[in-house]
Amino acid sequence: MIALLLRAAGLAAVYLLVLTSVDPGDILVGLAIGLVVATALRGRTQAQPASPWRERVVATVVVAAETAVEMARGSWRVVRFCLGSTAAPGLVEIPRSGRSRAGVAFWGVLTGEAPDEVPVDVDEERDVLIVHLVDARDPDGVRERHREAFERSQGKVVP
Repeated sequence: MIALLLRAAGLAAVYLLVLTSVDPGDILVGLAIGLVVATALRGRTQAQPASPWRERVVATVVVAAETAVEMARGSWRVVRFCLGSTAAPGLVEIPRSGRSRAGVAFWGVLTGEAPDEVPVDVDEERDVLIVHLVDARDPDGVRERHREAFERSQGKVVP
């Protein structure tokens, strides 16, 4: 029962944020809508395990959020570079890690969104992805970051 009320309160909070209102009438309407929706979804969310398409949708949202964060970080790295930081531009080879051809294309699009990283080539003979970075001083860190992103979410969206 407490979980149901917490969900209803959370939904009411989202409703109020969308309305940008804390009027008592809006609060009551938000709580009522939240309670109805939380009750309607109660049986479904507890009885059924997550389906593959739901996991893929969640992973897509995570990829979009991670890409937005990387775009902000990349912009900051470029600003620091332009202002004279001690960054060392260069190429880094990232293992393909079992990505399919579509997965490599997806990786290239996502990587190219951040202004500090530009996908350069895919060396199929050596099974590596080559990316140019504004700051390539820590190639192992770059490889690890890309590996974690693939395992955490990108591989669930496009293997």
